[in-house]
Amino acid sequence: MFAGRLGDREEGAPGALPWMAVVGATVGLVWLYWAVGGTLGVAHRDERGTAWYALAATFGLWALAASLATWATVRGRPARLPRWVPMALGWLGSGSLFAWSGWKLPFTLYLAIAQPADASLPENLAFAVVLHLAAVGAGAAMLRALVRTRTESSRSWSTISPVRRSAS
Repeated sequence: MFAGRLGDREEGAPGALPWMAVVGATVGLVWLYWAVGGTLGVAHRDERGTAWYALAATFGLWALAASLATWATVRGRPARLPRWVPMALGWLGSGSLFAWSGWKLPFTLYLAIAQPADASLPENLAFAVVLHLAAVGAGAAMLRALVRTRTESSRSWSTISPVRRSAS
């Protein structure tokens, strides 16, 4: 559910950081690195324009937001944070990861395989394929984790007795 606060319903796993948050944050940090002028993984430096930098920054920030929001929601921390905040950021950010890399992946694979003379990307194609695969996987896994967390918290909320529920 989107109502309530994190930590209200005994959610959260005390275990390790969810893998999808780590992968999503790594993808986001790479994109932000490129946005500030980093060149590791970039094959054609002169093909990066203002729009390329802006897109790298935008999707890097969304990837980090999704990673932090998914971590917060799955772990149930920080306690007392309104649940709708990490859920909304997680849904938007995971969709951003999945959708952006979902359309870029086949295009990048085509360029890597066909190697047309009149088209190229600034990124190293092998690096970009790995990055987009990681982003698609992390985005889909984040969405699954958010849906599972929402479903589990709905179940735990419905098991509370009617007397306690009205007092909340």
